[in-house]
Amino acid sequence: MRAPEAVRAAYGLCQLVYPAVMFRLAIGHQPESGASVVMRILGVRHLFQAVVIGAVPTSVALHCCGGVVDSLHSASMIALAVADHRYRRAAASDAIVAALFAGMEFAVARRCRPVPPVASPRRR
Repeated sequence: MRAPEAVRAAYGLCQLVYPAVMFRLAIGHQPESGASVVMRILGVRHLFQAVVIGAVPTSVALHCCGGVVDSLHSASMIALAVADHRYRRAAASDAIVAALFAGMEFAVARRCRPVPPVASPRRR
């Protein structure tokens, strides 16, 4: 597992295990019970994404897909921040983190060198 996947996995694990602490650090107050559930779900998503991309860390396609997922997550959080003032700070914070992860994935994808296909022996 490379550094970007390790960072994502650590972040996801913190969201999964300590959702109230993560929320309090980002926002400054205790979350509602529903917010903790959402943070745990997002933590599982980050862990899953880290494991999938970590399994094939040189895959340009996987890094691009991860960047798209993070971009969509960021966009949805921006929409939530605009639509509901109660969640504005939490959604804006999450949008920033998701945008940073998206940028990281796209940057890694640009640096990846595709693995050449393994030549199969010819049949006669």
